[in-house]
Amino acid sequence: MIWTALALMVSLGTPAAIHREALSQLEAGRYGEAEKLCQDAIPGFEGFYGPETLEVALVLADMAAAYRGEGNLTEAERAAQRSLSIVEQKLGPEDANTALAMDQLAEIYFDAHRYGVAGRLLHRALETGEHALGPDHPHVATILNDLAAVDFVQVHYAAAERLYRRALAIREKLLGPDHPHVLIIRHNLAELERAWGPRQGTVLAFTR
Repeated sequence: MIWTALALMVSLGTPAAIHREALSQLEAGRYGEAEKLCQDAIPGFEGFYGPETLEVALVLADMAAAYRGEGNLTEAERAAQRSLSIVEQKLGPEDANTALAMDQLAEIYFDAHRYGVAGRLLHRALETGEHALGPDHPHVATILNDLAAVDFVQVHYAAAERLYRRALAIREKLLGPDHPHVLIIRHNLAELERAWGPRQGTVLAFTR
C-alpha cells in the first residue's frame, strides 16, 4: 500500500510542485497550459487526498486563475467558489487563507461587472485579513486595492481614494517607492484623478 501511494505521488507530482508549475505558466500568460495542468491533476488529487482537502483547493485556485486569464469567467467562478468553500470549511472563516480565497473570487466577480457582490465579498475579506494578518500586511494592501477598484467603477471616488492611499502606504513602506506593485497603485490613483476631474486635481500631489 505504501509503495502504491508513493508511485501515485510520483506520477501526480506533489501539490506544491503542481502549484509552482501552474504559477510559472500563469506568469508567462500560458493560461491554457496552466488549465490543462490543473485539470489533469485534480482527479488524482481528489482520489489520493480526498475531494474536500486543502491540496485540492490549492489546485482549484490555480485553475480559477487560468480560467480567468482565458476570459472564461463562468468556470473561473465555479473553481474559485469551490476552492473558497474548502478553505473556509477546513481552516475557518477567520483564517488568512480564507481572506485570500475571497479576494480571488471577488476579482472574478469584478471582471464579470458584478460589482455589488464583489464589494461585499471584499469587505469580508478585508475584515478577515486585517484580523488574521494585521492592518499593514501586503495581502491586506491587495484587498484594499481591489476594493478601491470596485468603488472607483461605481463612482465612489472619495472612498476609492482613501483605499488606494492606504494600500499605497502599505506597499511603499514594505517595498519602496519604485517597486512595480507600488507603481500599479500610483497608476490607479492617476486614473482616479483623471476621472474625478479638476476639483480633485491635487490627488497625486500628496502621494510622494
